[in-house]
Amino acid sequence: MSLEALRAEILKKARAKADAIIKSAEEEAKKILDEAMKEYSRRYELAREAELRELRDELSKKLSEKNLEVSTRLLNLKNELIKELREEILSKIREMSDAERKKSLKKLITECLNELHVAQKINVCVVEKDIPLIKDVLRELGIEDRVKEIKILSPESVGGVLVESEDGSLGLDNTYVTRLERLLSLVYKKLNDEVFGG
Repeated sequence: MSLEALRAEILKKARAKADAIIKSAEEEAKKILDEAMKEYSRRYELAREAELRELRDELSKKLSEKNLEVSTRLLNLKNELIKELREEILSKIREMSDAERKKSLKKLITECLNELHVAQKINVCVVEKDIPLIKDVLRELGIEDRVKEIKILSPESVGGVLVESEDGSLGLDNTYVTRLERLLSLVYKKLNDEVFGG
């Protein structure tokens, strides 16, 4: 073999070896690059999920705060409506004429007597300004003899009647304020259910 042929053969083997090394290096580089891209994608997804979770948590917190704020406003509005209604009704009760008050007292004491069913004498309690009216009502109903005593209610009751058995063991509060509180309780529930959605 000539020197030229030997040289060509060595160059050929060197090129083949170099090509194999380059090919192997390219494959290794591609493999490393693929793994790096997978790792980058994995980390990117983790970071993205963490940011989304943080954003959802922040939005959820803000939504909860707004819900609480709205609920508080609704509660305040309900309470204000009930308070205004209460004051308006009490004002109308205070403005009732004697004839209206007498008619009301007659109805209220009749309700009490129908509910209590006591054989013994009763005590009737009214506000001081209604004493002459209740005496007329008792006389008209023909039950003066069943009444042991007419007692005075505190002015806060605004009027109406409270009837109790002579010994105080049974009683029925039919004062305007008590009836109004029962009514307002129903109104509050209705407001809550129908207007404010529970």
